[in-house]
Amino acid sequence: MTKLPNAAQFEVVVQVPRQFDKYVDSAMLRLQSLYPTCRLATIDGAISIGSSGSLAEDQLRRAVLHTLYREKIYAETLSMRQALFRAVTGR
Repeated sequence: MTKLPNAAQFEVVVQVPRQFDKYVDSAMLRLQSLYPTCRLATIDGAISIGSSGSLAEDQLRRAVLHTLYREKIYAETLSMRQALFRAVTGR
């Protein structure tokens, strides 16, 4: 991650597409663990991240969108992975 020396505080607001609405809570939990110094909030169909400036805005935006996508993939493939586990282990 790129560190910005002596950067000011800023807020990044990332609009969440409708098909990702139900994954916002789990994505925010994952983002909080990845960026514990950032402030996260949901605002009218968007995720807001406040940073002290140690991270670039584009990095935060990319992280939010990537995390939302990962949560969607995880949720949509969970039943398939569980069925595969049952088939392999015989449970």
